[in-house]
Amino acid sequence: MIKKQFSLIAVMMSLLTTFSVLAEQEKLIISGFGTLASATADTRTYQFRTDRSQAEAAKKDGLAFKPLSLIGLQVDYSFSANLDFVGQFVYREQDEQNLDSIAQMAFLRYGITPSWQLRAGRLAADIFHFSDTRDVSIAYPWVKVPTEVYGIVPARSFDGADISYLKPYRDFNLKIKTFWGQGESDYTRNDYSPVIFNDLRSVGIELASFDWSVAFKHTRIEAENDNADIALVTSGVEQLQPFWSGATAFADSLSLRGASIQYTSVYLNRFLGDWEVSGELSHIDSDSIALRPSLNGFVNISYFHGAHTFYGLYSFAKTDAYFLREEQPNFPINANTAELVVFVEEVASTLAHYQQSFSLGWRWDVKENLAFKVQVERTDIEARGSGLRAREGLVVDDDEDNIAHTLFLALNFSF
Repeated sequence: MIKKQFSLIAVMMSLLTTFSVLAEQEKLIISGFGTLASATADTRTYQFRTDRSQAEAAKKDGLAFKPLSLIGLQVDYSFSANLDFVGQFVYREQDEQNLDSIAQMAFLRYGITPSWQLRAGRLAADIFHFSDTRDVSIAYPWVKVPTEVYGIVPARSFDGADISYLKPYRDFNLKIKTFWGQGESDYTRNDYSPVIFNDLRSVGIELASFDWSVAFKHTRIEAENDNADIALVTSGVEQLQPFWSGATAFADSLSLRGASIQYTSVYLNRFLGDWEVSGELSHIDSDSIALRPSLNGFVNISYFHGAHTFYGLYSFAKTDAYFLREEQPNFPINANTAELVVFVEEVASTLAHYQQSFSLGWRWDVKENLAFKVQVERTDIEARGSGLRAREGLVVDDDEDNIAHTLFLALNFSF
């Protein structure tokens, strides 16, 4: 793993050197961003992780740097007045470490008219409001985007194309964007076992003014396969067909394979003098029991005082707990199927998060391109709702509500 990490750094340095030479043509703009951050928690059981795919977590008695630290390089190359290339490469803790995985964005952008724009290639997953700047921490006040909203969807980018329309009005700008593509995302913590998503279609509408903005996004995708954990459980349920006539149908309902998934989000932002109020509400649903209806959101209040920003953040993720005996009363629960029952409930619970977090933080803009942040977070975790935290054992082993406190320190920069 160490050799692989150093080889990726060498690749990024090589790209930077090559593009620096090309920059003499005055058609190339090179920029970058990064975060050096640490996190520590007061519990070993409910460890902090940035999203569902991460293997590295922050726990008691130690500082964890990998969950939040990263380095990014962005390349903009202009072929003509209305055609350019954008590439973004981010090295961070993620599912796989190779050149394909660090290429967050790589697309051609064509300005059809001043109002119409077409992009094709690898694009940011335009599912939530901060999809484009999810890893660019200097762009927002917090140490990280709210885990309860963004940690559920590990995917950063998809391959495809989008077209957008921008219409200026007297008091605001209207932007409409549609996207089609495909990609993959990993929801496991140990072995890399991604779920492939096809036919991703999204539409977004945004109204933006000088001191306020409102955005609506709706995305619909189809899962092509199960990850290893879900596939193992559905196979076990199918074997009950000789003893239970509903086994095959129930196994299909547990599977993500062929399931249609919908993401819907609404974002609002308002500046009031030295204050900013913002929030996002999202809803996730699918045809699969493995990804049941989930309501997620956050509300933020920030106060600006010179180079300092003080903020309070509340975020939540809510999915009702799943109990097989209540949902499938005909399921044959006995000594021979007891272990399978536990694993069925685990599949139905691992993506069913139920927690809320309260955060207080301070951001100090040391320079225009350098910010220091401190954030303290309290997370209340409901029974069987700990899927967003990294922990040993099964989520269904949680039979009581719990509390975790996490301290974050971060240095964000751009260049």
